[in-house]
Amino acid sequence: MDARPPASARRLTAGLLVGAPVLLLVLFTLGGLTEERETGIPTVPFVTLLSLPLDIWIRDLAAALTVGLLLVGLVLAPRPDRSLARKASLAAVVWAVAVLCQSVLTVSEVLALPLGSSVDTTRVWSLVAQTDLGQVMLGQFALALVVALLAWVVQTRVAGLLLVLLVAIAAWLPGLTGHSGIQEGHAAASIGLGLHLVFASVWVGGLVATAVYAGSGAPGAGVVLRRFSVVALVSVVVIAETGLLNAALRLDGVASLVTSAYGTIILAKVTVLIVLIGWGWRHRRAIAKQWDAHQGVTVLDARFRGLFLRWGAWELLWMGVVYGLSVALSRTAPPGPAYPGDRVTAGAITLLVLGLPMAVGFINARALRAPALAYRYPETAAVAAILAIVIAGVGVPSALAEVTVGAQIGALIGAVLLVAAGWVLVTVLSAGPALPATIVAMAAWPVAIWWIERDALGGLNSGTWATVLLAEGLLAWLSFRPRRSSTVETPMIDDGPMSDDGRAVTEVTSA
Repeated sequence: MDARPPASARRLTAGLLVGAPVLLLVLFTLGGLTEERETGIPTVPFVTLLSLPLDIWIRDLAAALTVGLLLVGLVLAPRPDRSLARKASLAAVVWAVAVLCQSVLTVSEVLALPLGSSVDTTRVWSLVAQTDLGQVMLGQFALALVVALLAWVVQTRVAGLLLVLLVAIAAWLPGLTGHSGIQEGHAAASIGLGLHLVFASVWVGGLVATAVYAGSGAPGAGVVLRRFSVVALVSVVVIAETGLLNAALRLDGVASLVTSAYGTIILAKVTVLIVLIGWGWRHRRAIAKQWDAHQGVTVLDARFRGLFLRWGAWELLWMGVVYGLSVALSRTAPPGPAYPGDRVTAGAITLLVLGLPMAVGFINARALRAPALAYRYPETAAVAAILAIVIAGVGVPSALAEVTVGAQIGALIGAVLLVAAGWVLVTVLSAGPALPATIVAMAAWPVAIWWIERDALGGLNSGTWATVLLAEGLLAWLSFRPRRSSTVETPMIDDGPMSDDGRAVTEVTSA
């Protein structure tokens, strides 16, 4: 095992920062950073379109850190940890400031005013007093300030539990806004979204707080790790369930999932969540082996802490991607019913063909198996996969026209065909060097996307080509990444036994 001292736990939060470029890239490709100009109609300033989603992203991260630091410091730790409580207080201050800035930026967006004119107490108070969104922001601002003050003085576990409950309510409040609103008949959507936000905060903020606690070498770090593993498992289950509920309430079936930008972002979140589940499982397995080796000690040595911090840094990197996608989703309007001519988006094709199979392979590489002929004739398999992609992409709009099996059944068949084609393509390209097959796939991919979306309304835009570039990068990585085995049975990601430091041990299989 590497005996170097563990990296500073503060560096863990750097992985969360990847959410900002992800957020801006998604909004840029969807046109969320620009607004059409029409004569006589004011437009929202570009600085507002850029600043508001970033401010919401900061707000959500600060909320997650506040929740996690208080949960670990005052509830999961063997004794209340004053250091984590004070860090939570600072995070709560950032949270309150972000909400205050959100109110000003919202006035600028709703009234299409410059930021200078939006910093007006009358306009801001009108927003707060007359709109549901404003009331939610007022409630969050007040609760964040109360938490910031109480976190400095709380010293008992009972008081800590009450404070965690208070901060959870504050984190839940944005669920009353968004696309569900506080309208009658949307209680399930509001409650589901609120729970989704709370448990996401528990998972992300709790991991950061656990890493800070373990990285400091505090007594009882092993106990905190064990307790947080249980909390993280519960959080993942709730996040997945509430995410499915909210998607079902906002989408018009499978058709909207594969033919809309909103559905594409949901697919991206599902893909990253699968990766996170796989990474978390590997993380816990590596930690469990070390825990057994240490025979359940509560004081972790430097090598154990270093292992936890390295794995946790990667986990938080993926969590940062999720937070960027989540804010982008909140800034994207849900789709209406599916109509004839709706095309499968380039993003949905990329995620179904490449993203989901690669994510599943990350969890269990042995699940990626293709027919034997595909390994013998990789070029033919690549051509067949591209043809299947085109058939699925063109067949779904035909089904939406209801000339075959109907919109939802057609979309479901198309999605299954895309995943099956991707399964073969990803498996073949990741099994070993297959330069001709890679060239065929990379050359045919943009042509296939062009053919599918050539007549689509708003198709072939900057977002389409940005997604094509992403797919080309994934195809190249699959083929040219370093490998630990040289046979066709090599999995995309080695899932062999773990060494003492949590690294995978290479297993070479025979054909």
